[in-house]
Amino acid sequence: MALCNRLLAAISCIALAACASTSFQPRFKAPETPQPSVVASELAKPTARTERPVAVGLTTDPMRMFAWDLQQQKLLWEQPVDAKSAPLVAADAIITREANGVVVRDLATGQVRVVVDEKGALVGADGQGGQLVVSVAYDNKAAPGAVALVEGDRVRWKQTLNLPVGVPAISGPYVLVPWATQRLSVLAASGGGELARAHYKSSVMGQAVVDRGQLYVGQLGLLPVTPQLIEQPNGAKHIPYTPLKRSLPGQPPLLRDGYAPVPEPDSAYHRLQMSWRVHREGEALSTENDTFLLRFYRLLFALNASADEIRWVRTFDHDLVAVATQPGGTWIADTSGTLRFLDPSGVTQAQRTFGREVRVVTLRSGDFTPPPEPAPAIQADPAALAERPQGTLREQLVAAAALEDDRLGQGRAYAASNLSHFTDAETTAQLIALCSARKSPEPVRTAACIQLRDRTSGQDAVLAALRVRASFLEGTDVPPVGPLAQAAAKLQLKAAGPLLVSHVEDPNTPARDLVAVFESLESLNERSAAASVERFVRLHHAEPEGSELLPALASALRTLAALRAKAQRATLADIAADALTPKPTRDEAQAALAQLDAPPKPAAAPEPPANVPSVQEEVQTDPRPYALTAQVVQKTLAPVRDRLRKCLGADATRPHAGRTSMVIDASGRVEGVFVMPATLQACVEPLLRGTQFPSTRLGRQRITHVFTDSKK
Repeated sequence: MALCNRLLAAISCIALAACASTSFQPRFKAPETPQPSVVASELAKPTARTERPVAVGLTTDPMRMFAWDLQQQKLLWEQPVDAKSAPLVAADAIITREANGVVVRDLATGQVRVVVDEKGALVGADGQGGQLVVSVAYDNKAAPGAVALVEGDRVRWKQTLNLPVGVPAISGPYVLVPWATQRLSVLAASGGGELARAHYKSSVMGQAVVDRGQLYVGQLGLLPVTPQLIEQPNGAKHIPYTPLKRSLPGQPPLLRDGYAPVPEPDSAYHRLQMSWRVHREGEALSTENDTFLLRFYRLLFALNASADEIRWVRTFDHDLVAVATQPGGTWIADTSGTLRFLDPSGVTQAQRTFGREVRVVTLRSGDFTPPPEPAPAIQADPAALAERPQGTLREQLVAAAALEDDRLGQGRAYAASNLSHFTDAETTAQLIALCSARKSPEPVRTAACIQLRDRTSGQDAVLAALRVRASFLEGTDVPPVGPLAQAAAKLQLKAAGPLLVSHVEDPNTPARDLVAVFESLESLNERSAAASVERFVRLHHAEPEGSELLPALASALRTLAALRAKAQRATLADIAADALTPKPTRDEAQAALAQLDAPPKPAAAPEPPANVPSVQEEVQTDPRPYALTAQVVQKTLAPVRDRLRKCLGADATRPHAGRTSMVIDASGRVEGVFVMPATLQACVEPLLRGTQFPSTRLGRQRITHVFTDSKK
C-alpha cells in the first residue's frame, strides 16, 4: 500500500511539473476568476506605489555597478559586475543581463537574489512591493520569448510563448503582457493564468507602463488602460497619445522597441534618445512640462511637445547617458559622473557627482525634486554661467551648430536648420559662416547652405561673402558660390551680378554651383553676363551625356534666352545645328533660339486705382496665366494627392504633414524638388517631377506646397 501511495505521489508530481512548464502556445493557461470584465474595470483604477528615488549606473573599466540615493545624496554601494545590458530598476530590485544570465539584484545591497533565466536576453521588467515581472527574448524561433514572476529570491512562475513578448507591467494582482506586436494579455500574478486577452488590429502593443499608478500600453504612443480598451480593443477612440511628431536627427523612437533586448551599456542608444513622460488630468493626456528632450551625445534640445519649436539648447563637455523627466524639471547624468537637475528653462538647479566615470545610468526619480542650491553658491561660482542655456535661442542654436565634434553632424545640422526661424541680418552672416566651414561635417554645411539660399535679409553679408569668394586664398574657408547666388537672387542684389559673372569663367567654380549662378544671373537680369555665358556654352557644348556639366550647360542656354542676348544668337544657332553636340544640348539650344526670336512680353499695365475705371484696358494676347496661384497648384496636384498621403503613411516617422519646395519653369516643368521631412524625399520627388503644371507668363517660379494625411 505504501508503495502504491509513493507511486501515485510521484505520478502527481510529474503531472504538476508538466503543468508548471506548459507554455501558452500561443495561449496562456485556462482562464481563472475573476471574469475579463471585472479585470478590465480593476486595471483602470490607479494603484499607488512608493519607490525610492535612485540612480543605478555602470562605471568604465573596470566595470562596476553602483547605486546612488537621489534624496539622501549618497552612494549606497558599488561592486564588480559583468553586465551585458543597461540596468533596469523596478520596485526594490535591479534587473540586468549579466554573463550568467538575466539577474535580479537587491537595490539596497547590490547582492544577487536570483537568476531568472540563463539563456535569454533581458527585454523589460516592472515591479511592485515584493513582486517583479520580467520578460526575456530567446534566439529561438520556436519559443522566442518568455515572461516570469519573481518573488523575493525565487521565480514563482515562468511561461514561454511561441511569439515575441514585449515589456510587461504589474498592477495589483494582475500582470499585463504585450506580445506578438498586436496582442495584450492579462495574467494572474498569483499563478500566471490568463484572465483576459485583446487583439488590436490597428495599434502596436510593445510596452506596458505604470506611471504614478496609472497603466498605459502601446509602442508608437501610449494608451491609458480603460475597460473599453480591454473589452473593445478595436474601438475607434483608441488613438495613442504622442508629443507632436517631427523630423529629428537620428530619428530616435518615441519609446524603446518593446520587443528588442535592453541595449548594451556602451550602445549609442543611450546617447541618442528622446525622453518624455505622459501627464494625465482626468481623461486628457499631455506631455509633462509640455516638453520632451532630445539628447544627442553632448547636445540637449528641449522641444515643445505641442508645437514644432525648440525651447532651448544646451551643450555639455561630456556625453549625456540618462534623462528623467518629472513635474517641474529634469534629471540628467553624463559620462563624467555628473548628475544635474534642470528647471523647465534649462538652468541647473542642483548638481552632484557620483565620483566615478560612467558608461550608462538608469534614473528612477519618481516625483522627487531636490531643494535648490543656495543662491550664493550658484551666483558666486564663475562656472555657474555654463550651467544655463547661453544667450538667446538663436545664439544657443549657433553654438550647437558650431560645436567641434564630428559625431554630432546630424545634431549640429538640426540646430543649423532651425536658424531659418530668425530673419535678421546677423543670422544670415552666421549661416554663411556655417556654410563655409570646410572642416565641419557635410550635414552641417548642407543644412546651413539650404537655409542661406532663402534669406530675406543680410544683403551686406552676402555681398561681402561673394567678394571673398571672388578673391579667395587656397586653404581658407569660403562659402559655396551656389547658395550665395541663390541668396543674391532671393534678395534681388543687383550689386551681386558682376561678382557672379566672375564665377562663370572661373575653372575653380564647382559644376554643382554653376546652375545656381546662371539662374541667379537670369533672376537679376544681369545683361553684362551674356558674353561670359556665351563663352561657357561654346567651351562645353560638346560635353557627352552623363557629364556633370550638362545641367549647368542647359541652364546657361536658358539664361542666354532669358537675357534676350541677341548678340549671342549665332552661337545658339551653331550649337543647335552641330551634329557632334549631344541631342539634349541641341534641343536646349533650339528652345533658347525660339525664346530669343519670340516677341518680348508686353509690360504689364499698372493697376488702376480702386473704383476708378481705366480709360483703355490692355488687350492680353497671351492666354497663359501670369503665375501659378495656390488654387492652380492644388488643382494640378489633385491626381497625386492620394499617393502623397500614402508617402506619409509609409514613412517610419508617420508625420501628419509634409512640405515641398518646387522650382517650376515657364513651361510648367518641375526642375527641382526639396521635401521636408527629408525621409519623404525618395517617395515624393518622383510624383512631383512627373506632374505637369500649366505654363505661365511669369516664367520660373519657386512654390511651396503642404500636403497632409487628411482625406479632406
